[in-house]
Amino acid sequence: MSEKFEVVEGVTLKCSMGSCGCCLKVPVSHGAAVEGKNQATVMDYKPGTNYSCFGTCSRMTPPQPCVPVVLIPWLIENKDHKLNGEPVLYSTSVLSCLCGGVIRIEPL
Repeated sequence: MSEKFEVVEGVTLKCSMGSCGCCLKVPVSHGAAVEGKNQATVMDYKPGTNYSCFGTCSRMTPPQPCVPVVLIPWLIENKDHKLNGEPVLYSTSVLSCLCGGVIRIEPL
């Protein structure tokens, strides 16, 4: 198991119901960057803005193209470290999709 790390744009996200991963996008800087990549916060959870799709959704019958439905920010364990008032996103955080999937950050 890899260590917990602060997330920056470009990490791979994987949904438990999807056929492939996709990259996290952080289009707006929150005031911090690591090696030129914007650091993410829990508010970087929006489908279409922060990530696209995860291939084919196996939850649908028959399987169909993934259309993530995520309504709440990343679930995190530590809200103490903040950027512009929002908790920093860590690799241990998860998102819940209303289609039944759990979205996780892949280890580096």
